[in-house]
Amino acid sequence: MSKSTLNTQKSATDGPSLNPKFKAGRRPQLTIEELASGIGVGDMKALSMAITLVESTVADDIAKGQELIRLVRKDGTVAQRIGVTGVPGVGKSTFLENFGMYILESDPEAKIAVLAIDPSSTKTGGSILGDKTRMVTLSHHPRAFIRPSASGGSLGGVARATKEALLLCESAGFTHVFVETVGVGQSETTVAQLVDAFLFLAMPGTGDELQGIKKGIMEMADIIAINKSEGGNAPAAKRTKQDLSRALQLVGDHDFDWTPPITLISALAQEGFEELALSLDQYFRHAKSQGWLEEKRKRQELYWFEQGVQNGLHELLLANPKWKSTYDGLKESVTKGDLSPFVATRTLLEELKKGMV
Repeated sequence: MSKSTLNTQKSATDGPSLNPKFKAGRRPQLTIEELASGIGVGDMKALSMAITLVESTVADDIAKGQELIRLVRKDGTVAQRIGVTGVPGVGKSTFLENFGMYILESDPEAKIAVLAIDPSSTKTGGSILGDKTRMVTLSHHPRAFIRPSASGGSLGGVARATKEALLLCESAGFTHVFVETVGVGQSETTVAQLVDAFLFLAMPGTGDELQGIKKGIMEMADIIAINKSEGGNAPAAKRTKQDLSRALQLVGDHDFDWTPPITLISALAQEGFEELALSLDQYFRHAKSQGWLEEKRKRQELYWFEQGVQNGLHELLLANPKWKSTYDGLKESVTKGDLSPFVATRTLLEELKKGMV
């Protein structure tokens, strides 16, 4: 591949400015090779530029992003990939801020990356991306990197390019990469296809709300932490722990003889972190000794291959004028109620088969 350059920002002369006296100029233009080299030495600016590139939906950027991933990708288990999800209001950002600082202060060799996924508006596609403002201390630490991204409507609770961003962070030398999902629900389990360990944050006083926790989340959870367990919440936290323990018994065994531990923590008061860190350490030791960590990543690679094939076939379908016309016609029939979605799907597949003969 030739050394294509990456334009990271338009010049101030490319369009009208809110402040006509402000002259931003251009940011440095880096080749794909220069980005890969910067990531290899842990350059945060190069990492940020690289993630912006792989998040782009521009065809030329997509090709460059794929080449970049090829250049930087490393084999083997490099970082601990940890997914974090939880019910609304459980305090995911506070947890990541304070637990991240706990890890950094406990281990001078640790480097923390947080890929925080913010929900996108279904109307405008916009997103607040406020995670850096909620993790001020962590975001200023020299061994930490926080990257908020819009989910873009992704059903899995993770952004489209979260997997690529994770690989880039791993290549930049981060020892822990946390992926914070937009919330908790059946579709959020997609994050489990990205990470080594899945951490579910619960909170006291859920009681009947336990009925709202999807079975899929409980099946995916490798570790459960009950946040806000300090002070007057302690009795309710213990009851919630008992409820979750019973729920886990209904779920059944995990794939490699692991029973998810349940810890009581307070992200705000920074309590229970030592026990949680110990649980994570035990999980990774157990997963490695059982050969499950390597196997899990292999399964995840196959999963994303299948996803890529499905997405690619859909793009090819829409790129063909004849097939797109058939596709649009069937969509209209489904909308009007003239055809069921299943009949329309079968009709489309039969038309595609005829076109392949």
